[in-house]
Amino acid sequence: MSQDKKQDTSVDPRSFTDKRILEEHTREEVERWREEAHEKHRRWMEVMHNSYGKD
Repeated sequence: MSQDKKQDTSVDPRSFTDKRILEEHTREEVERWREEAHEKHRRWMEVMHNSYGKD
């Protein structure tokens, strides 16, 4: 692959990985963020599946 076709990971926000995050943050912080994200997703899905106003 030519040099200009390679993806520049220094500016690509998708280039973050668990390994990179764990180098900068504690495992407890990362786990707390995952739990918070899971809870927010669960609550959003409850809203999406709420039958209020559909009848």
